[in-house]
Amino acid sequence: MNSRLFSIITVFIIFICFAVMPLAAVSLDIDYLDGTLEYREGQDTWLELGIGDSVPENRTIRLSGRGFAELSAGNKKITLTQDGLYESADLIGTEPDKPGFRQVLGSKFSSLFNRSENGQNTVAAVRGAEAESDDFISWEDDSADYLADGMGLFNEGDYAGAKDLFEEGSLWETGAVQRECTFRLGLSEQALGDPRTARKTLTSIRPESDDPFLEEYTIAMATLYIESMDYQNADDVLSVFLDTGPSGDAAQAAWLLSAYSLEGQGDSAGSRRSLQEAVDQGPNTEIGRAAAEMLNG
Repeated sequence: MNSRLFSIITVFIIFICFAVMPLAAVSLDIDYLDGTLEYREGQDTWLELGIGDSVPENRTIRLSGRGFAELSAGNKKITLTQDGLYESADLIGTEPDKPGFRQVLGSKFSSLFNRSENGQNTVAAVRGAEAESDDFISWEDDSADYLADGMGLFNEGDYAGAKDLFEEGSLWETGAVQRECTFRLGLSEQALGDPRTARKTLTSIRPESDDPFLEEYTIAMATLYIESMDYQNADDVLSVFLDTGPSGDAAQAAWLLSAYSLEGQGDSAGSRRSLQEAVDQGPNTEIGRAAAEMLNG
């Protein structure tokens, strides 16, 4: 056998070997858990999981005890809010390494998804402080600007201090300011590593179409709903904002989220229309380029 033929055969064999090698599996990791999460081993055995664990590949998992769990698979974030059985393969999906919409939204909306590095310890301390102060009576401070002062602390990374001020504002302010204080209270709870309480706070808000925080609220809530596979509520939130005829970064982000939401409901045509709207808002932005790539993919 001459050397040229030998080289061709060797390259072909190497190509075949790589082609049949299985791709590295993406793990399904537990980032937050309230309640009990287990995976099935064999027919009748359930093994408990905890924060920091990974779900073994292709398993049925069970959430119970009025549970709430945040999971991650590559770039994908998944939130389970209902007790029941789930298939890990379905949660991971077919393209977990594809950039998630959090990555595509980028730094423009990063403050909506802040999380303290020691969130688990922080939230435990905050809950403890709340339990100790159940009998404390709060009085309004006429000199306080709860919203502005709270935002200042939040932007400095003092999420616990911001939370206290926003909580006061949610009690004492009125109208749009009260609603925004409640919204930012939810963001602070989320940043402190308490997504379950944050979700309860955020879903209690009913902003009006002229509220100044509507853009941020829309992006945050649509993300929250999509990651928990609650696509109809995501659509409802997005529609309120998009019906105002917005433009700019938030509008483009909302159209992108609309595409994810509609795709989750099986409406591929509607999803493509939303992607096109996102492109039309600005084809040269990060979101516009990502939407165009999804359209052409």
